[in-house]
Amino acid sequence: MEDNYFVPLFKENDRTNVIVYRSVKYNKLPVGIPRCKECKSIHILAAGRAAQIAWGVAIAVVILIFAIWGIWGIFGIFGGLIIGFAGSWLLQVKLVSDKGIYTKEEGAKQNEAVQDLVINGWSLKQPTA
Repeated sequence: MEDNYFVPLFKENDRTNVIVYRSVKYNKLPVGIPRCKECKSIHILAAGRAAQIAWGVAIAVVILIFAIWGIWGIFGIFGGLIIGFAGSWLLQVKLVSDKGIYTKEEGAKQNEAVQDLVINGWSLKQPTA
């Protein structure tokens, strides 16, 4: 069980749309996607390595911008944050794909049990009011 990746599935029960009030009631079902220990370790190592690389590049960019622009380099922090967060996610996807396995999200979508539930009205996205 500890090697499973759990993906939440949602099914809308009731939706209320009045002029000034909106609400939605739904069920949530966590579905366990089985993974082998090797695939789980690939995902964990890729996440760690991607974070290290992306945040290292982000810090280097911020330092370089401060060195070039001086105090105005404070605006480079926003770029560094974007590089850190977006870069770590994109690099993690690339590192996992290079190993020849699905990302967690792709693997969940390819699972037969999840596909059957989606056909029967469940969704991978949480309903909003």
